Amino acid sequence: MGFWQLTLEALRSLRANRLRSALAILGVIIGITSVVMMMATGDWMRAFIDKELSRLGRNQLLVFPAAATEGAVRTSGKRPALTLGDAEAIAQLPSVKLAAAEIRGFVQAHFGSDNENLSVLGVTPEMLSLKNWPVEQGVSFDNNDVRSGKRVLLIGAKLAKKYYAGRDPIGQSVRLDGRPYTVIGVLATEGQGLNGNDEGELMLVPITAAPSRERLLPGVVNALTVQGREGTAMSDVEMDVAELLRDRHRITGDREDDFRTIDLAGIAKAGASIAKGLQLGMGLIGAIALIVGGIGIMNIMLVSVSERVREIGIRMAIGAKPRDVLAQFLVEAVVLCILGGLAGLGLAWGAAAAISHFAHFDMPLAVRHMVVAVSFAASVGLFFGYYPARRASKLLPIECLRQD
Repeated sequence: MGFWQLTLEALRSLRANRLRSALAILGVIIGITSVVMMMATGDWMRAFIDKELSRLGRNQLLVFPAAATEGAVRTSGKRPALTLGDAEAIAQLPSVKLAAAEIRGFVQAHFGSDNENLSVLGVTPEMLSLKNWPVEQGVSFDNNDVRSGKRVLLIGAKLAKKYYAGRDPIGQSVRLDGRPYTVIGVLATEGQGLNGNDEGELMLVPITAAPSRERLLPGVVNALTVQGREGTAMSDVEMDVAELLRDRHRITGDREDDFRTIDLAGIAKAGASIAKGLQLGMGLIGAIALIVGGIGIMNIMLVSVSERVREIGIRMAIGAKPRDVLAQFLVEAVVLCILGGLAGLGLAWGAAAAISHFAHFDMPLAVRHMVVAVSFAASVGLFFGYYPARRASKLLPIECLRQD
């Protein structure tokens, strides 16, 4: 009996017991869905991090104020923070190409009669180069605007489309926490950044005109971004920055630093570790579900063998060999699992589409995901279907024909 004929026979047999077959493959469906989603999630996380770091460059360092400690308790806001002067001094280091400062806060933004709570960044002009935030319409602010504290504003493309559809946003007035700012440029930014924020909703102002600056001491900033020169190891850049800040902040001896540094390459490693952890966790769930599903299929096949003893005897009596019976039941188990795999693949596709739509990031399923899903399903069928198939092939025709 050929493979296709065996497959057709398997489908007829499974169709005769639809409910039992559906219940048998439930574990396979859950397992394959978990495996596919595991692979898609890991691929998306790695692709996202690689894309962001290729856009920003891996030779960047983030500098934040450190939390203070009192005994064993960490506190905040009790130490000298980073300043604009720190950014200017760091920019003069031989190992550093650019350094920029930022103040981040949330404001009530009024676009005419519309208003929304949005994040606003007060930055120095160098930040636009460091973060690769090009201006697609209008102009950017410069160091003169920073020195004068001019209330000018750059907005993301998403905000421009949302509030100025069909109108020129340049020259429009936006009130941030009640203060008027003039839009001078629109940023060509889209998608989510490494911090999870939608870059299409960016709002940038000169750091000295940031609405949140009244909550900080004069000249104090929330964070610094440092870009090392090409060919310079980031460990050397980090060491130079740390030495300079310790000197400027008068930190000597064994005193704890009042700042902390984060290498973007370290973020990539952390992201890869998280992705690997997610893959392992979901893979474990998938493996358990596949084992449970495989055991269920083995039980169903054993029941099927016991119900079809007379059929097996008749086949053998008219010339079927043990290997033919083995192949027949093994193909039934494999077909059952492949159907479960295809159903799991469809479920995973629907879940990925829902995540892409509602969470606003793309999680496509690649061809290799589909191949792995079908291969896993077929492997489960072969492994758990072999024992029932072998048991059927070992039956003696005369004993089978005696069964009622």
